[in-house]
Amino acid sequence: MKEYAVLTGVGPDRPGLVEEVAAALTEREINLEESRMAVLGGEFAMIVLASGAEEAIADLKQKLSQLGRATGLEFTLKPTRSPTERPAAPALPYRLLAQSLDHPGIVHEITRVLHSRNVNIESLETHVRSAPVSGTPVFALEARLSVPAETKATRLRAELLEVADQFNLDIVFEPA
Repeated sequence: MKEYAVLTGVGPDRPGLVEEVAAALTEREINLEESRMAVLGGEFAMIVLASGAEEAIADLKQKLSQLGRATGLEFTLKPTRSPTERPAAPALPYRLLAQSLDHPGIVHEITRVLHSRNVNIESLETHVRSAPVSGTPVFALEARLSVPAETKATRLRAELLEVADQFNLDIVFEPA
C-alpha cells in the first residue's frame, strides 16, 4: 500500500544536498511527489511530499538521523494523507501579488484579511531585494490562494486594497 509523508530538512547550505537527499529516497524507491527548496540566509531548507511502500517510509524514518549526519541537515518525517484525499470544499483559485518598500507587518496584515475570510493559502513566497538604482529594500509577496466559493471576491479585493493603502503596497488579486 502506498504511504505518504512530509520530509523536512534544514541545515547549512552547500552544493550537492538535493542530490544526496534524492539518492536516499531513490535508494528506497520513494517518490518525490512535490517539493519546495530554498536557501534562506546561509541555511538550506526543504520540504518534500514523498510517497512509497509502507516499509520504505518506515526504513527512511528509522535511518533519518543517519541521513542527517551524512548531509548536515536536521530532518523530520511526518506521515500524511494522499493529496487526492484532501477534503475539497468548493473554492476558486486566486493569485495574490504584493510589492512595496520593505517594513514589518505586511505579511501579518495580508494574512489577517485572508484568515478573516477563511481563505486557504496554498503557497506563499516572500523576498526582499534591493531596488536597482537606490538600493532601497523592496518587499515582494506571491501567493496561491483557495478562496471559498461563498466568499465575495469583490469584498475580499476591497479589503486587500485597504491593506494596500495602509502599507503603500501595489497589489494584484486575480483568478489563477
